[in-house]
Amino acid sequence: MSMFHQPLRLSRRLAAAALATALLVPGLAQAQKRVTVMMFGSTWERVFKPLAPAFQKETGLEIVPAIENTSIEGLAKIQAMRAKPEVDVWFTGESVAMRAATDRGLFVPLPKDKIPNLAQVMPGAANEMFVAEWYFPVGIVYRPDLVPGGRITSWQELFTPAFRNEVALPAPTVYPGRTILVAALLNGGSIDDVQPGLKFLAQHKNDVAMFHSSDTQARRALSRGEIWAMMGSPSAVKELADQGIKVAMVSPKPTPLIFEGMMMVKSGNEDAAAAFINRALSAEWQKIMTDIYNLSPVNVTVQPAPQLAAEMPKPEDAATFSEAVINERIGQWVEQFNTAIGQ
Repeated sequence: MSMFHQPLRLSRRLAAAALATALLVPGLAQAQKRVTVMMFGSTWERVFKPLAPAFQKETGLEIVPAIENTSIEGLAKIQAMRAKPEVDVWFTGESVAMRAATDRGLFVPLPKDKIPNLAQVMPGAANEMFVAEWYFPVGIVYRPDLVPGGRITSWQELFTPAFRNEVALPAPTVYPGRTILVAALLNGGSIDDVQPGLKFLAQHKNDVAMFHSSDTQARRALSRGEIWAMMGSPSAVKELADQGIKVAMVSPKPTPLIFEGMMMVKSGNEDAAAAFINRALSAEWQKIMTDIYNLSPVNVTVQPAPQLAAEMPKPEDAATFSEAVINERIGQWVEQFNTAIGQ
């Protein structure tokens, strides 16, 4: 064969290979060869970053992370890029997702035909616009080596003199409203009357070490021994334990359950977004997620990590709330919280 024919044949082979890769994801030949996913930093580092190379080899799609600290912050970022969204998939809590779902100019329904793994999702974990990737209890994560007696059994203990300035609680924008709701339920209130909770938090504002705006902030303080306990999730237990830090979790009454997952942004790259979401719901990725991140899978074919059993609340101690009500009232609660804590 003439040397002049070799480059031509090679270029044809490369073109054929590129076309085959593009055809792995329907419509990808006309779309970008990447999928940009806005998620929490720990989610990217611990769960999806290790999976990204295999996903790219499988689909031809590079996963590009865009980091958010809270769902509210993430929504604001996406809204700011409305004219030309640079995010394809957005991770958020269910409450904030319901608020965002009304904006059909920025978010699109999940295409069931392109996300077949939706059929494996547990009841109540998905709707037209949102699908959970995991769910978890919000309980007390603590250092047994630091707390008096080596264990905590109730929320009330966190507000005793022994724990003064040793506890971190999330601001109401983190786990939307749950700090206020737990305080309300502990003091005779409810989702329809959070004033007892706000009054209680105001009374103890000088006893709380921090009202943090991100879990990462509280986890670092707990890891360094700057606090003894935090209101948090099983993923915090897993992350700290992997660092060799002795940590435990208790889920006393009332323990809120939280669903967090994905929405699809109207970015023009919806086929790539669907490919990512479908893979994230697969049994393989859900198994990796629960083992590494210590959160409960939503794929009904996957068993949760063994450690979760001890960290989940008793059925009668779990608390669920109307996300529609939280979404309607969270703005007012945040203002009232800021006023109460700032006084």
